Amino acid sequence: MDTKPVYDIFFNSDLKAVVMNWYGYSTSRQLKEGSEKMLAILIEHKANKVLANLKDMILISMEDQNWIEHSFIPRGSEKGFKAIAIIKPTSYFNKVAIENIASKMENRDLVRIKIFDNEEGAIAWLNEIKIART
Repeated sequence: MDTKPVYDIFFNSDLKAVVMNWYGYSTSRQLKEGSEKMLAILIEHKANKVLANLKDMILISMEDQNWIEHSFIPRGSEKGFKAIAIIKPTSYFNKVAIENIASKMENRDLVRIKIFDNEEGAIAWLNEIKIART
């Protein structure tokens, strides 16, 4: 039996950001649970940036995309979540899902979202952007 976790979420003090690593397929419940854990850690550390490694994540359903866009991101933004650097999924369908969410959020001025091919680019962007604390 494979007991590898669906996600690993923690605060990186060097990056001053929450790091989320997602693996394989996650159920809607697991996606929401992991997202809420990310937000709780962000609030606990008074952080505002997230590094999301979605390279190995398989799929985010349309229902979960809507939850992220209409519920999670607006609520997270109110609690200090301001920027996320995403390492692009290798799964074509999840790549499309992530790009769909990012494009819909682009003009809403809640959370800055940028998608990267690798961790180095994502970390460099998180280190260079300046976000005013609210």
